[in-house]
Amino acid sequence: MIAIKDWNCAMSDELGRVALMINPTDGEPVLVLMTIFQAARMGRELQSPKRVS
Repeated sequence: MIAIKDWNCAMSDELGRVALMINPTDGEPVLVLMTIFQAARMGRELQSPKRVS
C-alpha cells in the first residue's frame, strides 16, 4: 500500500485504454495503463471502499 498525494487520468489511445498517473507522497510517479472497464470498476471500488481485515 502506498500513500497517494494526487492522481490524474486521461484517455490514452485508439484502443480506449486509460492512462492513470499516480503521485505517491514519496517516490516517483507511477503510470498505469488499463482498459476503460478496469478504470470504471476501480472508480466504483474507490467510491464504496470495503474494509479489509
